[in-house]
Amino acid sequence: MFIKDFSQAAAPLTRLTREDVLWKWNERCEEAFIKLRKIVGKEITLKTLNYDKGSGKIKLAIDSSYIAAGVALMQEDESRKDIPVLYESVTFSRLEPKYSQPKLELFIVERILKKLQTILWGKHFELQVDAKTLIETINTPCLPNAPITRWMAYIQLFSFDLVHKQGKTFTMPDVLSRRPK
Repeated sequence: MFIKDFSQAAAPLTRLTREDVLWKWNERCEEAFIKLRKIVGKEITLKTLNYDKGSGKIKLAIDSSYIAAGVALMQEDESRKDIPVLYESVTFSRLEPKYSQPKLELFIVERILKKLQTILWGKHFELQVDAKTLIETINTPCLPNAPITRWMAYIQLFSFDLVHKQGKTFTMPDVLSRRPK
């Protein structure tokens, strides 16, 4: 999320994080906190899904790294702007990060669809991913082993259009799947 003049607005708060500063909450800190909370609250207002005919397109954006997976469920508003419905970040077991990247991407799609089954079952949506190998796997499946066969069978129960998004423009789910620097 981009916040105009963030460093200026947050300066009283970020100053408190320095080791050479005595931590003291004052009026400037309170004002900065309230101002930032209002800005963030406006930007991250989640909406409920509207399933009515003619309502905006439902979009599910999924990205994974070897650390975690990030998910954003959105719906277009009247001006075709994507409004967030749900954000999710999923961590992996000790074994799962050892999967190959294509296998990991497929696994997380199946896992997220299971988690969101009650929301997405029977509804057509757009599945957005940044991994071209995942698109190839779903569109022309080669089923080399039992887990992948099960995952593909489950994924194919849903009605969706698969859309590739460029990694650098795929920020919403990507930020949820990365370790902060």
